[in-house]
Amino acid sequence: MAKMDIGQIGKEVELRLADQLKASDRLAKEEARKQALQATQKLLRSLQSPEETILQYALEAGSQRMAIRCAVDLGIFGILSRLGGGSVTSKELAEECRAEQLLVTRIMRALVAIDFAAQVDIEAYAATRISLAMATPAMEGGVIMSNDFAGRIFINIHEYFREKGYKSPTNGKDCAMQWAFNGPDDFFTHLHKNPKKTTAFNNYMTRIRSTRRHWTEWFPVETEVLEGSKGEEGCLLIDMGGGKGHDIETFAARFPNAKGQLILQDIPGVINNIAELKSGIEPMTHDFFTPQPVHGARVYFTHFIFHDWSDEVCRDILRNLMPAMTPGYSKILLNEVVLPDMNCGPFFAALDLNMLANLAAMERTKSHWIELVESVGLKVTSVRVSPFPGDAEGIIEAMLPLESSTAQENPVGVGLESHT
Repeated sequence: MAKMDIGQIGKEVELRLADQLKASDRLAKEEARKQALQATQKLLRSLQSPEETILQYALEAGSQRMAIRCAVDLGIFGILSRLGGGSVTSKELAEECRAEQLLVTRIMRALVAIDFAAQVDIEAYAATRISLAMATPAMEGGVIMSNDFAGRIFINIHEYFREKGYKSPTNGKDCAMQWAFNGPDDFFTHLHKNPKKTTAFNNYMTRIRSTRRHWTEWFPVETEVLEGSKGEEGCLLIDMGGGKGHDIETFAARFPNAKGQLILQDIPGVINNIAELKSGIEPMTHDFFTPQPVHGARVYFTHFIFHDWSDEVCRDILRNLMPAMTPGYSKILLNEVVLPDMNCGPFFAALDLNMLANLAAMERTKSHWIELVESVGLKVTSVRVSPFPGDAEGIIEAMLPLESSTAQENPVGVGLESHT
C-alpha cells in the first residue's frame, strides 16, 4: 500500500506556490498554479481519513450537486451576482424565487459549505467568486448537462449493468441513456427535442473550448501541414463535423499566409444556420457517415468527433474517408483526448464515464487509438499530447501506408513520436 509523507507533500505545495509567485508571464503562472493545485489536492487527501474521503463522495457530493442544480433552477446565483457586494436574506431569496423559505435556507446551507455562496449572518448570504462564475450561461449549462443527463443515468447505472451485463455499451441507440430515460431517443435526438437543454449544451461547450489550448498552439503545423502542401492549387484543410467553424477560423487566424483551400463541413442543419464565417473558408454540407467528396486534401481534421462513437462506428467514419486520401500526402488529424495509461486525472476519467453513460462511447489511450486507426488499414505516424499541465488533448496523425517495403518495416506502436 502506497503511503504519503505529509511533510514532503507540504514542502511540494510550498515549492509550487513559490513557483507561481516567481512566474514571469501568464502561461508560466497558469502552469505553476495547476501544479500547486495538484500538490494541494494531494496534501488534502493525505490529511483526510479514509472514512472522511469515502463519505465525501458517497454522501456529500450527491447532496451538493442537488443543491447546486436546484439553485440554478431557482436563479439563486443570478440573484447573488446582482448584489454588488451586498447581501440577501433567505426570506428575500424565497420571495424572489417563489420558493419556501425553509427549503431555500436548507439549499443555501449546502452551498455555503462548499463556497458556492458566503454566509454573512443568520440566514443572510453574499456572493463568492464561485457564485459569480455560476451565474454565467456556460457554467449553468455545465451543471444542467452534467446533472440532467449523465447524473440521471449514473444514479442507477449499476442496475443497468446488472440487467445487461457488466461490459462497456457500444450502441448509442440502445444503451444506458435509453434505459434511464425509458425511451428510444439517443443523446443528441433527446437534446435537440429540448431547446433549453440544447442552449445549455452549446453554452457549456463553447466555454470549455475557449478555456483549452488550441491544437495549433502546440502541434507543429508548419512542418507537418504547411510544408509539402500543394499550396493554392489544392485543399489545405477540411474540418469535418466542424460545427460553426471555431477550429478552422482559429487555424486561419493563426496562419493567415497559408496557401490552399479551407473547407468547413457539417450537416445541412448546421451549415445553413451559420450567420457568418471568416473570409476564405468555404462552407460545405457533408455527413461524415457518407463518402468524403473532396479528394486529395492535405489534412482531414476532426475535433471531438470520434469520442462520441464506439470503435466500430469510428471505423465506418474512417472507411468513408480513406478513398478520398492521396497516399503519401493526405493526413488525418484527430483532435481527441489521449488518456494516460497511469494516474489519469479526475476530469478526463470522469469525461470518459460521461461518454459511456450518454453515448455508449469513450475516451481512449494512446495504444487504443493506434489499434483503432490501424485496424482499417491506415498507418498512425504520430501521437502527440498537449504539453500544458493538466491537459490530455492530443492529435492522432494517420496516413495511408505507402506500397513500399519501408512502409511495412515499422510494426504497430513502435517508434511513434509521442509527446506526453
